[in-house]
Amino acid sequence: MVQMIIIQAFAAFGAIMLLLVFVKLFFHAHDVMLFPAAFAFGLFYTAFIERRTELLEGAIIGAVYALAAYGLYMLVKKLSKLYRHSKDGPFH
Repeated sequence: MVQMIIIQAFAAFGAIMLLLVFVKLFFHAHDVMLFPAAFAFGLFYTAFIERRTELLEGAIIGAVYALAAYGLYMLVKKLSKLYRHSKDGPFH
């Protein structure tokens, strides 16, 4: 049964986003390559930190964590660009 606990979900989002920032800074990865990295980090998090025993459950939760963290990373990146260049965005 798939069950997510809120504290574990927020910890996963934070950890995956932090790892994505490190990958972006250290390896100068393109945004297209960040999604497979987020997916790998999500699977790693569910397998080794949460210790999920069922393979399908761990894969589903890892994919949910990866999609959410990647989407949140892209949202923060886009909003920071809009904030820095406020005259170019829709809020001027």
